[in-house]
Amino acid sequence: MIGLSFVLSASIIPVIIVLCKKFRIYDSQDERKIHKGNIPRLGGIGILIAFVVSCLLYFYLSPDTEIEHVMPLIISGSIIFIFALIDDFLNLRALFKLFFQVVAVLIVLFNGYRFEKLCDWVMPLWFSYIFTFFWMIGIINAYNLIDGLDGLCGGLSFLVIGSLGIIFYNSAQPTAGICFIMAAAIFGFLIYNKPKAKIFMGDGGSQLMGFMISALPLYYSTFNFEYNKILVMIVLVSIPMLDTIAAMWRRTREHRSFMSADSRHIHHKLIALGFSKVQTLIFLLSIQIFLCLAAGLGMFLKEDKGAILLIVIFVFMIAFYSSIHFIYYTVTKNNPVDIKTIQDDSSELKIKLKK
Repeated sequence: MIGLSFVLSASIIPVIIVLCKKFRIYDSQDERKIHKGNIPRLGGIGILIAFVVSCLLYFYLSPDTEIEHVMPLIISGSIIFIFALIDDFLNLRALFKLFFQVVAVLIVLFNGYRFEKLCDWVMPLWFSYIFTFFWMIGIINAYNLIDGLDGLCGGLSFLVIGSLGIIFYNSAQPTAGICFIMAAAIFGFLIYNKPKAKIFMGDGGSQLMGFMISALPLYYSTFNFEYNKILVMIVLVSIPMLDTIAAMWRRTREHRSFMSADSRHIHHKLIALGFSKVQTLIFLLSIQIFLCLAAGLGMFLKEDKGAILLIVIFVFMIAFYSSIHFIYYTVTKNNPVDIKTIQDDSSELKIKLKK
């Protein structure tokens, strides 16, 4: 089913590109996004169709698995995607979008999926539900916010979900199957989303990525993963998570709405420091590969040693992000970056600084 998911995604995306061009359905441009020109934006449809069809066949044809295992993901993921897709066309109010995110998350929680412990500490039931709720809402929106560069959200999501599939493989094969099917659907999309992108996933696709990454680790696995599950996930999602925390702080400080767009996300800062668009993508995906390997190593160490390693890696990520932030503001203090001056010259992306 992994191959089917990839083939479906890779086959559906070109059809979506043609339809988007025919009906002029292009991605809007704002301060968060750095593309120029008319780029189709509904790639998330191909990912969702490939995932749902392949998952249903996988569970139908596997005698040892129950389809109820995947239904909360399919139903909630579809709700997230559909209303984010509607927002792509109608520009819905933030509270309206949040309402349907809450509905989708509650479906997952009411089916018993939640974080249960942090290392040796077993969470009280009420705290477990509250923590899981805010975890899911936060990660859904973090991946939506990081989706501002060709291949970035899809690449990060592919690496994280693929890593979860490997983690689950020896203990919860149905869940591993879900992960690999989703990763294959994302890979089929990335063929057309790599720089220069022929299509974007849209808000529906990026929110679907965040939902899947927030929900998949809630399935039960080995004791070692359960012991360090929260730490593993914090490390795996640290790039979009830290970027979102920085964005929330920045907008609070500037008395702006959390939902407003700006040009100071991590990829904007790297480009302002002289990276090309492709170099920025490679750099951030390399960091993500390092995080995936570190999370995997943390899984193989003894529980307490693994926890220490994961905490050290997360502290490193905070230091890394703070360093980029400090260098960016030092370099641009007297030469502020104007996102509107981005020019696309062949395969290189150059930003002109205001003199």
